Amino acid sequence: MIEAHKIRWLERLFLWEVRRVMRRRFFGVYVRGLPALQRAAALGQPLIVCANHTNWWDGFAAAMLIPLLPRHSHYLAQSEELLALYRPLRWLGAFGVDIHRSPLAGTRYALSLLRNARNAVWLFPQGKLVPQWVPIEVKPGALWMARQSGACVLPIAFRYEWMVESRPSIFIHCGGLLEAEIGDEALAQTLQKLYDALGETLNPVDLSPYASLYPPRMSMNKVWEWWTRSGPVNPRNE
Repeated sequence: MIEAHKIRWLERLFLWEVRRVMRRRFFGVYVRGLPALQRAAALGQPLIVCANHTNWWDGFAAAMLIPLLPRHSHYLAQSEELLALYRPLRWLGAFGVDIHRSPLAGTRYALSLLRNARNAVWLFPQGKLVPQWVPIEVKPGALWMARQSGACVLPIAFRYEWMVESRPSIFIHCGGLLEAEIGDEALAQTLQKLYDALGETLNPVDLSPYASLYPPRMSMNKVWEWWTRSGPVNPRNE
């Protein structure tokens, strides 16, 4: 396996750059369930964050949430094959797990991180990129590590949607902390419910349950409306 070798100043620089890139690529990043994040941030316990995995951008979306969990030092489990290609990600807290042949070494390493109450380990328990229309199933391991380490489990769902803007938006749903004894099927059902609940607020669009992680910039259609004075300009499209 490939261990993380985090460099703190480089991680801070990366988080700053992620925010800049996300503002350029996405109209908005919206979070639902901030009280759950606040409760997790206040914990004096290690944390396992479990998220669905449908998109290349998931790691960057996770990075947008890290400043909201400032008491924890964050690590991300990643495919060993992919991390071997992008080894500098180790400096940001990524560590490699060989899911298909020998996941035990990666699991032991994650457990060693979770012995520190100030650490948070991010996992994508589906184990691979899965299209968002496929029902969520999880591989065993996350809850077992929680039971072994005493870590709390925070479920999070990511969803990417084009609304009435030229750029897509990211919608994030943070669920309540889970007991480690619930079982893998219950974890999968929880992630599915969080994901489905995001969809319920998008047709029709209702942004009232969400907090925006940055003020949205005007996208192409809004710039045109402003230039031509063809309609009221409301960057949030409310």
